[in-house]
Amino acid sequence: MWGGHRKVLRDGETARAVVTSAERHGGQLDGSGGAPIWYRLGLRVHYPDGTTADVSCKVGGPLRGTALLLSPGDTVPVRYDAAEPGTVAVDEPALQAEREAERQALAEAAVLRAERRLAGLPDVDPAALPTDEQLAAAHRVWRERAVRAKQARAAHRQAVTEEAPKGEVLRLLHAGTTRAAEEKTARQTFQELRRLRPDWTAPPEDRPR
Repeated sequence: MWGGHRKVLRDGETARAVVTSAERHGGQLDGSGGAPIWYRLGLRVHYPDGTTADVSCKVGGPLRGTALLLSPGDTVPVRYDAAEPGTVAVDEPALQAEREAERQALAEAAVLRAERRLAGLPDVDPAALPTDEQLAAAHRVWRERAVRAKQARAAHRQAVTEEAPKGEVLRLLHAGTTRAAEEKTARQTFQELRRLRPDWTAPPEDRPR
């Protein structure tokens, strides 16, 4: 059995499954210490083709336990035999890696929330914070709009100085007002994002020269 189990884990196709039942065994103290913990699981496997099947399998055993904690409602990575899709094994290394990544993400989020509280910043979900790419894009748009607004003001001043026709002066004044409004909107958009990420700095190529 264990040879087949190892073969499925090594060569089997990947899928996801929902734990529908979890019978925990072992763990009781005896004369030589605690017995290994293992589970008999009910799984609803979701195959890549969209079909599902209810199967059962073991994680660990009386001689080889598991450090995983499993309960109904968990989603787990599995491997299955393509020739016999009902032959399924929980991919324990993949599940352990997933849970370790989740623990690290939770720890990083907790640290970030604590630092934001100390800095007097609003406590927000880290997933809602803008990314570096979003901040860079908003900053770039603002700088571009600022340049256009400056050029429009300069064109209007030049037209006034050169006593251009009144219609042209008014057209340039309107263009300058529009460019200034666009710059203000872009600046406010960037500042709203920057308020959530005060640690962000613009890359050198996007800074004003």
